[in-house]
Amino acid sequence: MSQHVPVTAAAHGRRIPAHQLGDKEMLWAFLRFARATVVAKTDGLSTEQLSQSHVSSATTLGGIVKHLVTSENHWFGNVLGGLGLPMPFSPADPDADWRIEDGEGTASLVAAYRAACEISDQVITSLALDSTGTGTQTDDDYTLRWALTHLIAETNRHAGHADLLRELTDGVRSW
Repeated sequence: MSQHVPVTAAAHGRRIPAHQLGDKEMLWAFLRFARATVVAKTDGLSTEQLSQSHVSSATTLGGIVKHLVTSENHWFGNVLGGLGLPMPFSPADPDADWRIEDGEGTASLVAAYRAACEISDQVITSLALDSTGTGTQTDDDYTLRWALTHLIAETNRHAGHADLLRELTDGVRSW
C-alpha cells in the first residue's frame, strides 16, 4: 500500500509560479517548478532504488534525471548557447543518456542535473524570448520561447513518469 506524504508547494525549492509574471519569467518559473519536482522524486532514494526498472522498458528514475541533463545541455547549452557540450549518446548507442553507468549514483546524478540547469539558467538570463541565441542552427531557428516551452513539456512529462516510478519503488506519493 502506498503512503501519501504531504509536501508543501515550497518543498525542495518548488514554488508554484505567481500569476502576474511577464512571459519570460512565467515560462522560466514553470520550468524551475518542473525541475524541482523531478529532483524531489529522488529524495531519500539509494542508487539501487534509482536504478530499478518497474516497466517493460529500461526506464528508471535515475535514467530520467540523466536524460533531462542531456535535454537541458542540448537545448539551452548547445542550440541556444553555442557551448558545444558533449552529448552522452551516439547513433550506435542512442539510449546512452537513459542508462546509469557504474559510478553514477543518486548524488552525482542530481548534482549533474543541477549543474546543467545552472548552465541553462545562465543562457536563459542572457536571451530575450525571441532570440535564437549564439548556437549554430540550420533549417529551424529555435527561439528561447520555443526551448522554454519544449523543456517545460519534456520535464513535466518525465516528472509524471517519476511520480509513478517513485510510488512503485517505495510506495511514497507526494505532491
